[in-house]
Order: sequence, then C-alpha cells, then structure tokens
Amino acid sequence: MVAAMVDIEVRSRVPGASGDDVPAVLVRLVGDRTTVRELIRRAVEEQIRELRADAARCRRVLDRQYLSNDDLRAQARTGAIRLPRQAPADPDVTTEAARAHRAFARGTFVVFVGGRQVVGLDEEVTLRPGEPVVFLRLVALAGG
Repeated sequence: MVAAMVDIEVRSRVPGASGDDVPAVLVRLVGDRTTVRELIRRAVEEQIRELRADAARCRRVLDRQYLSNDDLRAQARTGAIRLPRQAPADPDVTTEAARAHRAFARGTFVVFVGGRQVVGLDEEVTLRPGEPVVFLRLVALAGG
C-alpha cells in the first residue's frame, strides 16, 4: 500500500513583529508521520522557495526567525540588535535548515503540532491535514 501525500500548513510567528514575517507555507509529506528535524527542513525549504524572488527580504525574514540566542546576546552587548547588513546571498537550503535545527535545539523557537509543543529534533510526530504546525520564535521580555 502506498502512503498518501499530506499537505501540512506551517506558520511561523515572531511576537511583536509586524509586516516581514515568515510566510505560511505548505509542506508536502508522504504519509502523516515524520520527525521534527525533517519537518523543520521541509518548512525551511518551502520558506526559501516562497521568499526567493526577493533575496534581501528572504535573508531578513530567515535571520529574524532563526538568529541564535548567542548572536542576540553578542549584539545586545553592543547596545543594539541588528540583522546583518551584508549583501544578501541566495540562501542555501542545507545551510539554512542546519541553522534552523540549531536554533530549535537551543530553544530559539519552539514547534507546536496539533496544539502540543514538541521537544526533540528526532521526535516523531503525526500530522493531520487542516491542523497547522506553528514555529514560534521566543523573544525575551523587556526588562526581564
């Protein structure tokens, strides 16, 4: 028996951000089970595909979603947090997926599947059509 294709909507959120959010994307999977690692990789691949027409926006959006806490702390010591200003290069899916995996492992963002937070990259999840997956960027509260 051949497993059916399943399209899952992945939404990315950054609290307090407006305008330049990571677009919601449809991730197509064979079957309804995958690992969090593969789900993140496939979502990043679709995010890049969706944003590729505007390299500067693509770089800005990916950096906002997956910039590591270490990068944020280093920039905070200078008194301001800024996204990189170098000329944007076309993002590489393998590099960006690895960065997203590291960000997830460090707690930079969390993933919710069916309203339940998943905790490990190798955790297997069951995905259901119509039940969105949410990548939520964690942001430190001001003054705390």
